[in-house]
Amino acid sequence: MVPVTSEAHQAGFPAKRQHAPAGQQAMAACLATPSGRAQYRQRSALVEPGFARLDQRFGRHLTYRGRHAMDTEIKLRGTVHNLNKLLSRTAKTRS
Repeated sequence: MVPVTSEAHQAGFPAKRQHAPAGQQAMAACLATPSGRAQYRQRSALVEPGFARLDQRFGRHLTYRGRHAMDTEIKLRGTVHNLNKLLSRTAKTRS
């Protein structure tokens, strides 16, 4: 396997986006600083394990298509996961 930084570059196409969109430029500037990079590195410890648990429980593929439907499905999966944790913890404390 050959590591590449961009599939578009590997295929001979120009990169789709060179700069952040106007609404994201302020955040891109914050993340470009050393402290911003350090904060972003913490994201993997905070956010990624949650998505990994959802992928393990429900699989990686979503049933619905479209931004709104996918967003709703992800939130529903998260809610089901959290309710299951809550109910299993409640059952353990009662017994």
